[in-house]
Amino acid sequence: MAIKLVTDSTSDIPKDLAEKLGITVVPLRVNFGDESFLDGVELKIEDFYPKLAASKELPSTSQVNPGEFIEVFNELLDQGDEVIGVFIAKELSGTYSSAKIAKDTIGSEKIHLIDSRGVTTMISLMLMEAAKMIEEGKNVEEIIQKVETMTGAMKSAFIIDTLKYLVKGGRLSKTQGAAGSLLNVKPIIKVENGVVETIHKARGSAKAIKWLVDFVKEGGYSLENKTVFIVNSNAPELGLKIEEALKEHFSIKEVIHTQIGAVVGTHAGPGCGGIVFCALD
Repeated sequence: MAIKLVTDSTSDIPKDLAEKLGITVVPLRVNFGDESFLDGVELKIEDFYPKLAASKELPSTSQVNPGEFIEVFNELLDQGDEVIGVFIAKELSGTYSSAKIAKDTIGSEKIHLIDSRGVTTMISLMLMEAAKMIEEGKNVEEIIQKVETMTGAMKSAFIIDTLKYLVKGGRLSKTQGAAGSLLNVKPIIKVENGVVETIHKARGSAKAIKWLVDFVKEGGYSLENKTVFIVNSNAPELGLKIEEALKEHFSIKEVIHTQIGAVVGTHAGPGCGGIVFCALD
């Protein structure tokens, strides 16, 4: 009996990697006015950011509904498989709650749900570890224990390029946004235990990238045996600059670049870049 992995589209796991690891990705929705699109399916990343820039209003996002999860879970259970689902933090979306409703509706003990306590490639790293453990023949209980331990050890730092989308989303006032833009302020945020928090404000991209390096140094983190995700929202050049800066100071086992998808990109805006890794040895 195989163990199947399920996640949602906020994991931003690269499509080829998801296919290689046999991970089912269930999309959230992105809504521009009366138009609704399945994240990454009906609205590709390369189409999303130009559409976001042209939109006067910030698009809204919608969680996966229970019926969609019921369909996915039943399809996998019909194959005789057990299912492990790893989803965006419940503080950030109702998607985990929808998955829980779907599990309770089906009434199967073969469905196991994990709140990642994070978002974007924090979830991807957990899925990669789970897939590796499946390949090694580990059982469901061992995999769940390891992934749940990882949820408390994820490290992230994201440079926000423009304050425009924080203002549109109501997280900053227009006055704060204008002042920050004039000073070329680049907030750096983290996601920890389901909470988004500003941890630094840098003047300009160069100082923001230097701060990312200092963040790793001062935390005493070794990246030698780790996979580091470098994410960007329509800013691949920034991702490459972050990688160059990190490699000047650290030996890294593996770097994976990926784009931030439409759901997370709606709130972060274009030009964002950052790092994600797990601090567990």
